[in-house]
Amino acid sequence: MKKSIYQIYNEEIKEIINNENTKAIYLVGSSKNLDLRDTNLNISDIDIFVFVKNGDLQTRIVKKIENIEFDINYFSEKGVYKFINKKEYFFLKEMKEPKVIYDKDKISNEIINLCKEKFIEGPDKISEKEIKLLKACILAKVEDLKVIEKFNDFEYQFLTNLYLKDIIVGYFIINNKWIPKDKKLFNSLKEEDIKIYNLCKKAIETYEYEDLINAYKYIFKEQL
Repeated sequence: MKKSIYQIYNEEIKEIINNENTKAIYLVGSSKNLDLRDTNLNISDIDIFVFVKNGDLQTRIVKKIENIEFDINYFSEKGVYKFINKKEYFFLKEMKEPKVIYDKDKISNEIINLCKEKFIEGPDKISEKEIKLLKACILAKVEDLKVIEKFNDFEYQFLTNLYLKDIIVGYFIINNKWIPKDKKLFNSLKEEDIKIYNLCKKAIETYEYEDLINAYKYIFKEQL
């Protein structure tokens, strides 16, 4: 008989718990909000964070059991506090509200609260000097487009997409905001500033140099 998702998951968790090096286990990602006992559940991957006594700062293991892919990240004690203190976005984002599966030494409340605090603080601010350098580097790239033939030119469109991404990332950096994942980067602007979103949307639709530079000027408050 084919095993259920919950049986497969439960066997993997038991195997991790039985390792004496394991201190805590957390279900993260989209699967943490699902009832894995639901027989009608359709899921192909499960993300897990495991804290261990000894080991590398981080070790990632992806394993497929039947039709379920387990993406397991192991973190040593040094790794946990390094990622918290360095404000590693992926770690804070998941560990500010994980689903606690196993907690041998009762460390979860402290870790989760620390991650919540660091996540709310946002990324470390960059200096005015760094902002000026960032703006200058992006502007130099964008201005290079003026010497590239635009029409039916793959390079021109490729570079426009690339430099627009730099501009959008720049917005998040100078405003001390967490940078979303690439696939969510563009749409995140809708929630941040609808005018920025519309300017960037226009630039990617027209591939006009002026539309791209307008997005740059608005975000970086430049009068060129």
